[in-house]
Amino acid sequence: MTTPAPGSLILVTGVTALKLLEQGYKVRGTARTLSKAEYLKSGPYAKYAENFEIVEVADLELDGAFNEAVKGVDGIAHIASPFHYRVTDPYLDLINPAVNGTVSLLKAAKAYAGPQLKRVVITSSFAAIMNPLKTPGHVYDETQWNEHSVKFTEEKQKATPPNEAYRASKTLAEKALWDFVKNESPSFEVAAINPTFVFGPVIHSVKDAESINTSVFLLFKYFAGINKTIEEGPAPKGFVDVRDVADAHIKALQVEEAKGQRFLNCGGYFTWEEVIDILRKAYPENEYPAPTGEEAPLAVFDTKKSIEVLGLKYISLKDSVLATVESVKRFV
Repeated sequence: MTTPAPGSLILVTGVTALKLLEQGYKVRGTARTLSKAEYLKSGPYAKYAENFEIVEVADLELDGAFNEAVKGVDGIAHIASPFHYRVTDPYLDLINPAVNGTVSLLKAAKAYAGPQLKRVVITSSFAAIMNPLKTPGHVYDETQWNEHSVKFTEEKQKATPPNEAYRASKTLAEKALWDFVKNESPSFEVAAINPTFVFGPVIHSVKDAESINTSVFLLFKYFAGINKTIEEGPAPKGFVDVRDVADAHIKALQVEEAKGQRFLNCGGYFTWEEVIDILRKAYPENEYPAPTGEEAPLAVFDTKKSIEVLGLKYISLKDSVLATVESVKRFV
């Protein structure tokens, strides 16, 4: 099967499409409300307005939500999925939206997109790979699945901590992708991207600091002096710049060998102490938590497949952190 060429129409759920537009693709973006995404046409995407359209998909979970959005597209990058820790019920707040949103899109793609649809790339997460109980130094790669968080959430139900509920949602949503392919045999090909913690410049509409997405907001809190202490925690922390995540999705649409594959998407290991050291040197006038002197246990992220198959070249932690802050420092 040939992959979507520049000039093809790509559906992007979540409207993070700048690099596709820069490479000559036409993009149809989805948004929960049109009013929140319309600014893109006169802002970041103004140069490409004739190749960019937005459609409203108010509820990702509903059967039929994507029926109109998928019609006539040559490729799909499904990025929209909940990432937050405002959890009272792990199934209602995270797992059901993630799983049902993925299945709803795939069902619509099979039934309504048309035979020209070549490939669907789904944003999964490192959370679907990692096991928080693994010992320091464990090597993570695409062969692994996070079964721990799924079982933990099944046992604890509403008592599940938000971070475990999120990990379970990503595992189950990605498994729903591969189950769909196995059981439904769609004519299109699929691939999954599994990013670690995402930093990088924010280009979507943000009205205040509280509206910043979860991963960037954690960094922002150190820059703004909101977090007074360093909280490392036991989980392995890999980072990846949002621009590398975008590249991974585009390459997974373009590269023939990416079909049927999942890709660990990670620029390296990080600790919050490293992040704060970068901030302290670049913005010495701000106040930061005192160094703890403790080194968090290292994990190893094997990204060989993403480099060799997709050709990714990862942005450094320093460059990613500074680009992130430049995009949100106005909120201090």
